[in-house]
Amino acid sequence: MADSLVFFVDKDGWTGGLQVSLNQLDENQAGWGYRLYGPKYNGSSENVLRFTLGDRDAAEIRKMLDTVFPVKEE
Repeated sequence: MADSLVFFVDKDGWTGGLQVSLNQLDENQAGWGYRLYGPKYNGSSENVLRFTLGDRDAAEIRKMLDTVFPVKEE
């Protein structure tokens, strides 16, 4: 099974603040992530929402990124 990209929305247990991250997970749900918003993760978070990106999602996000942050030719 190929890796998946998953958005997490979590609630920090210490501050109650929301955290948003994009995570690359393998078939065992292990991997790494990048926090986009909210307090740093400290181990007290509870997941509120989880959304796995599909092919169409990736294509639309890629178009947006390319429009705002075009790849610079060297």
